[in-house]
Amino acid sequence: MSVTDTEGGWKELASDELLVLRRCFIRHAGQPMKEEEPLRLTRGALSGAETKLALHGLRDRGWLEAVTKSWGERMLYIPVYRLPDLYEMLLEQSQSTMKAMDTDQPLTVHEAMTGLEAELLHALSRIAVQGVTLTAKGTIHKRSLQKLSELTPFHPEDLTGLGLQYAHAELYPVQTVVMMDLLLSLGLLVKEAVSFHIQEAGLAAWVRLSAWQMRKHILVTLMERYGKAEASMQHFRYVLCAASTHAGPEGWIHIGPLLQWMTQTGLISQESLSKEDRKSDDPLEFAATHASPVRIEGTTVSDFNFNGQYIDMVKGWLTALTAFGMGDWGLTASGELCFRWNVPVLDMLRSDHEQDVVQEPGTFYVQPDFEILVPPDVAYAVRWKLECFCERVTGDRMVVYRITRESVTEAIELGMEAKAIPALLNKFSRTGVPDHVRVAVEQWAGDVGRTAFATVTLLRCGTREDADTAARHPGLAGLLERIGERDFIIPARSAAQIRRALATIGLSPRRELEGVNEPVHRYPLVAETLTDSAQEWPMFSQEGRAGLVYTGRTLHFYEREHTLPDPSDYFPEKSAVPVSWTKEWRSYHASTARQLMEQAIRWQAAVGLRIGEKEVKWIPEAVAPGEPWSVTGWYAAGMDGETLPRTTLQPGEWSDMRLLVPFT
Repeated sequence: MSVTDTEGGWKELASDELLVLRRCFIRHAGQPMKEEEPLRLTRGALSGAETKLALHGLRDRGWLEAVTKSWGERMLYIPVYRLPDLYEMLLEQSQSTMKAMDTDQPLTVHEAMTGLEAELLHALSRIAVQGVTLTAKGTIHKRSLQKLSELTPFHPEDLTGLGLQYAHAELYPVQTVVMMDLLLSLGLLVKEAVSFHIQEAGLAAWVRLSAWQMRKHILVTLMERYGKAEASMQHFRYVLCAASTHAGPEGWIHIGPLLQWMTQTGLISQESLSKEDRKSDDPLEFAATHASPVRIEGTTVSDFNFNGQYIDMVKGWLTALTAFGMGDWGLTASGELCFRWNVPVLDMLRSDHEQDVVQEPGTFYVQPDFEILVPPDVAYAVRWKLECFCERVTGDRMVVYRITRESVTEAIELGMEAKAIPALLNKFSRTGVPDHVRVAVEQWAGDVGRTAFATVTLLRCGTREDADTAARHPGLAGLLERIGERDFIIPARSAAQIRRALATIGLSPRRELEGVNEPVHRYPLVAETLTDSAQEWPMFSQEGRAGLVYTGRTLHFYEREHTLPDPSDYFPEKSAVPVSWTKEWRSYHASTARQLMEQAIRWQAAVGLRIGEKEVKWIPEAVAPGEPWSVTGWYAAGMDGETLPRTTLQPGEWSDMRLLVPFT
């Protein structure tokens, strides 16, 4: 049976499916869990058979997915694109609500970095020119590493709180690693044996995106690549997103009440709580003494103490969000930590919400001093060309470039056609190109290429006599261009033919070429005509794409399951079970009642019992022999009910009974 992955909200799920999903979600967020874990989480609330059937439905609808390890172990997980909807579910179902935060505004604000997309584009343009070479040990060459460190838009103090792990940490600064890892994970760079180079197909698709779309892919990568792979922190990352709809008038979200709500709802594990007060002068240590006086079910923040490691991870995450330009963090006058988004984070996280509006190219301003002012609405395909033939002066919301003789010369030498430069300026300049700028650019472009270096294949003979012999050979007529006593230029495409002819006269060339060629760098995407058809390209934030950072996520290594078991397999030998056991409420002899209980245990099914005037659902665990025999198990709890303690019943404690299975 194949997975249908039908679309639909959580409100369309059956009650058992919702219970299983909710408990798995609260305990594990989007982290993988063993196949047996849902059975453990729902013990005493649902029978094993009910849980298995609920898992079947959840997988069929795409709320759970499964992978199989090489030795056959199955792992389940909630796909991350489902998480925003589940926090919405939790908010709606929770008795404790997340209140709008309208206390005092931040006194100290650390504003988000702007222009990350433009900074990454600039870094790619420089990498195209300079290259990123690797040593024999596979590490980035020291000279390349220094150039990359000058290009990165990040600062080390903004990223150290993420606690990232990566190879060669003693050599690589964290800010350089994050920039390179981001470009690699977005599919814009690829690592090969001796260097990193630009993935041209990925770049072509990337520059067609709007700034909003780029930011969306960066956010998804940030959320699941640089956030800790543990449930409590994954919950915090996504609850912070959900809280954007509960923020105060200025958009500020106060972290103290947020953590308080998470604790009440069960999203923060007990390991993240500490009974000991922390002694620190850090104003971010708000958990016990600097809490907002917001009450949730009669409890204030001061009743909760979070251990230092968890608070440090929270602070590190907020600082990283600010470094990536997603929002601002600040401190109130009372020392309380807060955050506000400056992107529509929930829209960006939802896989079905995409701004597919065609990006208008926009226009820029060419100044008399050869500077070009580029407003935010200029398309990145146009910006890429500017990166290639200009020098960048400043990078912010308004990016400033300068045209120089050197930048024009470099662009043409690296593959841009000379006529394309003035053509682009004329096409996209809002107020036209000043005459003296146009004349200078045309002259600079025209001066390049009037002479050129050519890469040719040289045939060098050992002596003049050998050269004369080769020149007289009839099989080489028209293939050799003599340029000296012992040297010839030959067409590279004819090298094999020439080699065979020389071998017949005892002049067979050596296999290895003399000299070592330096790598030739070229600007990608600078051809005069670019295809307008959007080439198919995998998701930019594709899980498992090789980078530099160890993420702790391994699901992509395993085989994803696309088929589901047949539900009838949960009830083997069904035909051997009396029909009356499943269809009728009846009173049975003690021995028959025991057989019915044992059958329920084999199927992990529940049993309906009539005790007095009430009908209850009983989940049997084990039958104990004796006179009379007894059975241990649980009275099933509902969706919101706590699991009742294990108890023991004897046959005389109920009157009628029925085996509860889905095929009655």
